[in-house]
Amino acid sequence: MVPMFALHRSPVHQVLHVGVEREPVLIVDDLLLDPEAMLAWAESGAAFQRQEGDFYPGIRKPLDMAYASEVYAQLRDLLLATFGAGGDAAVTPPITPLSCMLSLATTPQEALRPIQSVPHFDSVERNLIASVHYLCDERFGGTSFYRHRSTGFESMDAQRIAGYAPRLKQEVMRQGARSFTYIRGDTALFERTASVDAKFNRAIFYRSNLLHSGDIAVDAGLSAVPRGGRLTANTLATIGTTG
Repeated sequence: MVPMFALHRSPVHQVLHVGVEREPVLIVDDLLLDPEAMLAWAESGAAFQRQEGDFYPGIRKPLDMAYASEVYAQLRDLLLATFGAGGDAAVTPPITPLSCMLSLATTPQEALRPIQSVPHFDSVERNLIASVHYLCDERFGGTSFYRHRSTGFESMDAQRIAGYAPRLKQEVMRQGARSFTYIRGDTALFERTASVDAKFNRAIFYRSNLLHSGDIAVDAGLSAVPRGGRLTANTLATIGTTG
C-alpha cells in the first residue's frame, strides 16, 4: 500500500522566472503517488471552516503536517537549487515547514472585501516559501503573479511595505464604490507578469513575498464540496532561519 503522502521520486518539474525581478517559481507535476488519498482525506474528519482573521476567500481546515514534512524533505535539493541556500554556501540550511492547510475557494464575488480583489503577499521575508498543490483540474483556475503599476513592485519587503500599503489603499478607494471581483489578469492597478495553470496533482512553489493571486474561476463554481470545487493544499516553509 502506498503511504498517503508519498511523492514520486523523480517528479517532472520546471522553473519559471517571472517579471522584471526574475523571481523563480517552481512547478512540479504529478507530485503525489496517490493524490486520490488526499481527496478522501479532505472529505473525512473535521469540517472546512472560515478562518477568523484570514483573508483567504473561502474555507479551510488543517492538513496533517506529515504532508508538508514529506514534501519539503523529498524536494529539498530541488528547492535549494531553485531558491538558493542563502548565507554561508558551505552550510546547508534546514527547510522547516511552518503551516499546512487544505483550502476551498467558496466566497461569491459580491461578498468579496476590497483586499480580496487585488494581489497579495504572504510575508515580507524572502526565505519563506509558499506552495499551492492543486487537487482540482484546470477549470478552477491556477495562480498568477503581478506587478503593481504605480510602484513597479513585484515583491514586498520591510522597506517597500511602508509606502506600498497606504498607496494601494488610496488607489482602491479612488476607484469608488463598486462590486469587487476576483482578479484574473491585467487591471488599472496591476499588470500580470506570469500565470501557472491549475492541473490535478500539480504543485507550485514561490517566495511568499511575491505579489500573487489565485485565478478563481467563478464560472466553474465555488463549491464547498472537496471533489467539486477549487481544492488546494497550501503550505509555508522557511529556508534557514528567519529574522
